[in-house]
Amino acid sequence: MFNIPTVTVASETLGSADSSVTLDYAAPGGVSWTPRHLLVRVDAKSSEVAAVVGGRIRFNGDTGNNYSMEQLYATGTSPGATIDTSANLAFFGALDGSDSNEFGGGEFLITDALSTRSHKSFLSMSGAGAAYVNHGAGRWADTAAITSVTYFASSGNLAAGSTIELCVVDESFNIDEQIKTAATGAGSFTVGSISAADGDLVCIGNVRSDREANWDAVDMKLNSDATGGNYQSQWLYAVDTGTQSYATTSSLQVADGLPDENNAAGAFGAFVSQITNFSDGADDRVVTTFSGAHAPAVPHGEVNFIWKRWNNTSAVTTVDYEASNSSTGNFVVGSMLSTYAVPKNLITRTELTGDTYPVTISSIPDTYDHLELSIYAKASVHSAVNCQIYFNGETSSDVANYKRQLLQGRDSAVSSNTSTGDATHFAVTGTDSSSTAEEFSSVTFTFYNYKKTDRFKHFLGAAGFNWNNRSNSVMRVTSGRWADTAAITSITINPNDSGGGAKFVSGSVFTLRGISATIAPASDITKVNTIALASIQAMNGITVANAEKLNGITF
Repeated sequence: MFNIPTVTVASETLGSADSSVTLDYAAPGGVSWTPRHLLVRVDAKSSEVAAVVGGRIRFNGDTGNNYSMEQLYATGTSPGATIDTSANLAFFGALDGSDSNEFGGGEFLITDALSTRSHKSFLSMSGAGAAYVNHGAGRWADTAAITSVTYFASSGNLAAGSTIELCVVDESFNIDEQIKTAATGAGSFTVGSISAADGDLVCIGNVRSDREANWDAVDMKLNSDATGGNYQSQWLYAVDTGTQSYATTSSLQVADGLPDENNAAGAFGAFVSQITNFSDGADDRVVTTFSGAHAPAVPHGEVNFIWKRWNNTSAVTTVDYEASNSSTGNFVVGSMLSTYAVPKNLITRTELTGDTYPVTISSIPDTYDHLELSIYAKASVHSAVNCQIYFNGETSSDVANYKRQLLQGRDSAVSSNTSTGDATHFAVTGTDSSSTAEEFSSVTFTFYNYKKTDRFKHFLGAAGFNWNNRSNSVMRVTSGRWADTAAITSITINPNDSGGGAKFVSGSVFTLRGISATIAPASDITKVNTIALASIQAMNGITVANAEKLNGITF
């Protein structure tokens, strides 16, 4: 969901119901890089007969009141927000017990999880079939490196077939790492000299500012462009117990609600920025950011979805992050930024050379555990177009097999709804007369356990797009399910079921990659990625010799 490359270091699939699963961290063997961030991936169900049962997580066996969290969620037509302080667990995910084939879950990212520099910040994205969708952020008030995670349901047991994975972010795809130390001092982050490549950039931050207040925000500049009017943004977020949304056509901010110097010493905040199709084509660059934190001084919780368009067609060669409200713009010692060039395990990348309807990705191999779809697209009709996702050759005549839970921020309005018999899971910008030809949308979807035949398929998505003009933008997140136990072998992406002349325009890009629970053998590295060695070098910005050293393999 966060579009980051991972390596699974521990996993368990339950053969029978159990109260919990504990996975111990062990550094992956056969790699020369140092792990930094952890990710927990869950595809699970509850043993209880209920539409939604909450998922819970603990670190290092800690049952003390050391967890705090802010959550933005939607169920049915009711969006909402909660703040939890001094709890004895962290909330993560929603499990579906309504049907034997219904599963739920998502991803839980712990930034800078293996160091002792700060309390542990985390971000989560989860859903329960088509009944619930959630974005959370928080902290574990302990500086200890994480050695284990325990996952369990809020009531009842985890049912047979539930899968829990503990992963590290794959640092072989890291093109830049910066950590503020006492020797280097505080300041901003600049990632420069980024090599062009077909793919996305993903930046993971774990930060705290030097502002003397209760919280701060993060500014982002692409190619050193500091003109706020060149950036359009749509925000969908929660503060404490309230949900909010707004659009702006002049802001550098890309994350908010992060701790500063009035907070407890170890309190940091996390963000993940996805810069889609960052260097290819002649259209505007777009960014989707997940961010948030719990700041104990207030207490105050905040979690954000932010979609941003940079009004520039240039390839991204430099990315800057700085504290928004500090007079000096400093991130304090202990703050870090990791930048990755993806994809990993590329299955296919399609860039349209003409207007097309629909786009189908076929012959999907069964060699992975999950699938991640990244879309950079625009529709050929006047206004934004709702788009559908179908599997295995199904069409609108099979729509009864699909349902979803949607959460949306449109300008200043927050809304949500559940829809059955509906495969509409995202939307893309249209060719509105008030927009420019270069305005594109960004979309990310993760399809969990796509090849298992004992369950309906659960998936999560996030999309940012313009509705009718630059000041009318949308941030939309979705939890969906396909009521079929068959393995997914093809994906069809439709710009409007009715046709209506809608097509994806030339320059739209559809990238599908696999997520695997195992490290590919060295002899299969180039085959798994299906990209030329030169492209691997360009993607990572490294020489052959360094690539061999970094990955512990030879080509």
